[in-house]
Amino acid sequence: MFRLRHFALAASTLAVAGAVGAAEAAPPQAYAPAYFTQFQAGTAMDMATRLPGFVFDGGNPSRGAAGNVLINGKRPTSKTEGLNDVLGRIPAAAVERIEVINGGAGGIDMQGHATVANFVLKPMDLVSASLTAASYLMADGDWQPGLDGNYNLKRGDKSINLSLGWRRSPDTSQGQGQRTTQFVDRPQLAELAIAGAGLSESKTIKLNYAQELLDGELSWNGAYNPSTYQSQARQEAESSAIASNDNTVRTREQGLAYTRDLWPGASMDLKALYRSSDFSGDAGYASGGATSHSVTINSASEQILAGQLTWQALDGVTLRGGLERAVNANDSVNTWQPNAQAAAVPGVSAWVQESRVEGQLSSAWQVDSSLSAEAGLRLAHSSFSTSASQADGKAYIYPKPRLRLALSPTPALQLRLRLERDVSQLNFGDAAAYFGMADKSVRADYPDLVPAKTWLCEGAVEYRFWDRGAAILSYTQSHISDVIDRMPIRTAAATYDAAGNIGDASADSVTGMLNLPTDTWSLPQGLLKLSTTWRSSAVTDPTTQATRRLSGEQPLSWRLEFAQDLPQQRTAWGFSVDNGWNNDSWQVAERDTSSGSGWARAYINYRPASNMMLTLELNNLASRNITYDRLHYAGGDRYASNVDFLEHSVTRTQPYAMLRLRHEW
Repeated sequence: MFRLRHFALAASTLAVAGAVGAAEAAPPQAYAPAYFTQFQAGTAMDMATRLPGFVFDGGNPSRGAAGNVLINGKRPTSKTEGLNDVLGRIPAAAVERIEVINGGAGGIDMQGHATVANFVLKPMDLVSASLTAASYLMADGDWQPGLDGNYNLKRGDKSINLSLGWRRSPDTSQGQGQRTTQFVDRPQLAELAIAGAGLSESKTIKLNYAQELLDGELSWNGAYNPSTYQSQARQEAESSAIASNDNTVRTREQGLAYTRDLWPGASMDLKALYRSSDFSGDAGYASGGATSHSVTINSASEQILAGQLTWQALDGVTLRGGLERAVNANDSVNTWQPNAQAAAVPGVSAWVQESRVEGQLSSAWQVDSSLSAEAGLRLAHSSFSTSASQADGKAYIYPKPRLRLALSPTPALQLRLRLERDVSQLNFGDAAAYFGMADKSVRADYPDLVPAKTWLCEGAVEYRFWDRGAAILSYTQSHISDVIDRMPIRTAAATYDAAGNIGDASADSVTGMLNLPTDTWSLPQGLLKLSTTWRSSAVTDPTTQATRRLSGEQPLSWRLEFAQDLPQQRTAWGFSVDNGWNNDSWQVAERDTSSGSGWARAYINYRPASNMMLTLELNNLASRNITYDRLHYAGGDRYASNVDFLEHSVTRTQPYAMLRLRHEW
């Protein structure tokens, strides 16, 4: 309660202090299209990647995480389309200017980002189109084509955009490898050779329409995306076996948004969204003349209604309030057929629904050109129901306060502080996993699954130099309650492995980023980027009661990138290298370690004409190795038994090229 009172007091203090007197705020830094001529930018996405001191973040639309780009001061309503796709279909000629906003200047809702780029489009009639033909070229000679088309039309107050796409892409994580298993009671290794390949095919239809209505703007977006994935992995030992997957997904979305100025300094934003997806998957395993099938059918939907009012009460003071209603549902049915002669056996089946109402109130204060602050409070009411027992449905209220401060002692230096409480979204697969027919007897003894809550404190310092140079160092400390991970349910007859809340955890991370222009190194128009993150965490393992890291945490990650524009040669080139990944996960019966070696990429862009771009991209130049280690314990319990076998798998993936030609009209 002390924290809630503290944040509510901070929010009211900002509003009152701003009413007493707010200083003149410095305008955001703006970049005109002429600035990007040196980079041969053809789309808004090309511009975003070349903004000085700006690191593009597309967010995660499907999970409601906003990116750090606005279009005419608004965020796109679509949850099936990434920001990079939205910006990629906007021609550079349609952009009037780009405003780079730091620390919430101008009352912009930063959504947790330190810097936001606002693309302001020209109020002009425009007709544009583009066609992109591309193909994957694999090392073994295989190639998979793709075709994307985009059409934009703007006439007066009306605009329309149509996008069509068809793509085929190989599963680049598949390859040649082997698996070895060492059993503790056997002197010899069990060896197995693996050769796998997979292919995805997707089609896309997207339509966006906008027009002025009742002194405001109404926009509608629709999307339909059917896709398939098929894979086969041959396993060779003393006998042969084939593991296969045949998946089909269909996603549909409709979104409606309306924005209108109510009076000077005040505006209203309304949003409605409906999204649905259907998935069917058939996992087969053929060995010894018999084929087994595991079939999963899943239907999911999401409905959102939201409204927000924004009022610039005084110069430099912005008040914001809103309400959002969301309903998420997931219906899953599983069956298993041991062979062609046997009947399909029902497995884990569940229907899960989450209803959430969230209200927010915040105040942003641009104290002067060097200091800005924002305080706010979100209250989320969430109820959860399942097909296991409607009477067990529970409701929770989660307060989510936040406080952000940004101080710029000099134009080149900025200090930032963020205090915030975040509430995670539940994974429906975790919530449904223990509601299968075979596990209903365990339901009464299983604790209610609730979202994880995180108190987060972050400090950052950013220094900008030269034209495009920037150095950022940040430290984040988190305290997580109700961590979700795998936990044991022990009965007299057996031990079950299920998702649950395992207690509290602490986590720390340090992130550094350096953008270094290379003009003084005889590499004009070049930019070297280095980013790295160190992570540490501690949680009590629910199975052994020992302290360990959080599952899935990578202790150290880094990435090195270089890009250079050569406008006289009508060429741009670059490369990137990272250290891959390495993380552990803990289950009741085993500890798993997954790792992938570094990834190297190089590319070159060439413009044969001003409206044409040819790209050659080389990926996986280091031929990534993917390893998976499985340490399994006898009796299905790491606490009560010893290791019975160690499984080690290695897959060697092959390099591949991407050839792409884009023509614009």
